[in-house]
Amino acid sequence: MPPRPVPHPRALFSLLPMGENAQAVLNHPSNRHLLSKFLEHDQEFVGIEIGFHIGSAAQYTLATLGRSGADITVDGPSISRIQCSFEVLPEINTVMLYDRSNSQTTEVCGPGAISFEPGRLRRIVVRHDINNMFRIRSSESDLIQFRLVWHRPDFNSTYEVKNRVEIPEKARTVDFVQTTAPSGPFTTIQSPTGQAPRIRYASLLELGRGTFGEVSKVIDVDSGRIMAVKSIQASLGGFNPAEMERMRREIHALDHCSHPHIVEYIHFQETSNLVEIFTALKNGNVLHLTVQQFFDDNDFHTNQLLYQMLMALDYLAHHGIIHRDVKPANILFSTNDGNDCQYQLTDFGLCNAIDAAKSGVGTPMFMAPEVLQTKRSLQTPKVDIWALFVTMAYVKNADGYRLKQLFLIEHFITAAREAANTPSLLMIKDMAEIEPENRASAARMLVKNFSGKGLTTPLNNVKDSSTVGHSPDNNAYINNFQSPHPQNLSATAAYSQEDVIMRSSSDAAASPQLGWAQVAPQNPSPWPTGLGRGVPGEGPQWQTGVPNRVNNTIDPQNILYLPKKRPRKQQSPGRFGGRR
Repeated sequence: MPPRPVPHPRALFSLLPMGENAQAVLNHPSNRHLLSKFLEHDQEFVGIEIGFHIGSAAQYTLATLGRSGADITVDGPSISRIQCSFEVLPEINTVMLYDRSNSQTTEVCGPGAISFEPGRLRRIVVRHDINNMFRIRSSESDLIQFRLVWHRPDFNSTYEVKNRVEIPEKARTVDFVQTTAPSGPFTTIQSPTGQAPRIRYASLLELGRGTFGEVSKVIDVDSGRIMAVKSIQASLGGFNPAEMERMRREIHALDHCSHPHIVEYIHFQETSNLVEIFTALKNGNVLHLTVQQFFDDNDFHTNQLLYQMLMALDYLAHHGIIHRDVKPANILFSTNDGNDCQYQLTDFGLCNAIDAAKSGVGTPMFMAPEVLQTKRSLQTPKVDIWALFVTMAYVKNADGYRLKQLFLIEHFITAAREAANTPSLLMIKDMAEIEPENRASAARMLVKNFSGKGLTTPLNNVKDSSTVGHSPDNNAYINNFQSPHPQNLSATAAYSQEDVIMRSSSDAAASPQLGWAQVAPQNPSPWPTGLGRGVPGEGPQWQTGVPNRVNNTIDPQNILYLPKKRPRKQQSPGRFGGRR
């Protein structure tokens, strides 16, 4: 049987022999039906195809290699019956090489190879750019070595596996012996001691860089999970106490929050001069949706955003946590099959317990009046309510909010108060009261506008509407407000990269915080990071000493897919009642 003139359309890659021993595998009569020709650098080669067209018995197994009963026959007295296998991880589009030999004689090799690590399950990621060579030691001196030549590095494993099951006539039809290499959906592998193992990863792409660190897209080579890692590098002399406290707060908050609209973290690890916080990639953030005019004239989507963030802030307030940096860039989104968005609050680097929050940190445009004061009075969760109101004014562009030139502190407050009096925000104007004691809580807004659904605060603890809102001193407060920086809040305007994404330079000096870089203010980075679950109703799987591994919810190729706008006729009754 001659080789196919081109690779099978469902082949992912081919095994290119590297030496006589590997060539003998190609020449074996049992393997000829999997041979095909392909071009690489204008030169023709013949290799063994690996892909979804091979009729392996296990659903997620692409192919097995071994002495007997395998998809690809490899002869040799020291070759195991099933020596190794290539398996695809469902939903995350990653191929893993499993060493299934009794003597552990399968290994990856080549430049930059990240091999199996003792004490872990013997599986490792293989990609077009990572671990693209492997070998089998048939004896002390003999090696069977192949290079992986990829034909389709981008693929949808969910579709491919489903198609594989539903169209059996495309599978190989030969006598088949059940292998000893069954595969199933990916599950987290725990270390024998119950301690979270250190994540070994390969960097795929730098997503952002700031004064205090960088964010990269990475792949966990032992699990195949694609993540983002926030790497914070210490300056000479190591981390100072303030930096360590900020990072401790962020990790502690992420570790202890369990809510569908608050992101979870995967893991963190540290050395003497480096802290790494691992998160899952998401579809994007609200700032990007705003630039794409996703919320413009669409009450359904703004109601979704408001409702989900109120639930998140009520949860935080009930547990005594203040986020202190609520803004569009810190609200991530993912979409479901119906294109509805799940929003999740992220970036807890500035969070504090209620009894400790006094410093004026955050993003100035979204700071509450009490945070902008020169005196450092005790703050409450009401600072997050103000920030969420400004976020809603920003995404809806209420009263032309996004077009206003805001430089001074009093400009921020005046703009928020003007937006509160627009018809589109009348239903939530209680969130923009100057005095914190008059400002509505998240729980109160859930009761008022959403019938109390999603409350964490017990209903009998929610204040009556007569106790919130409508302070008579709002205008007087604005007129008498004394800015700590009378001329300018910072060196940049309110819409600059420093303020919107990285916080202002004045805040950075007070509390270093890694943010997400963007190309330009009008083109925010499509690579926000955070942790999330694939389904809004799923709770985190908290396990003592083990990282909470959650589903990756971004498209595996990292192509930003914006959710589809709902037509106005499908919108739910708006909480922003001005246009109903």
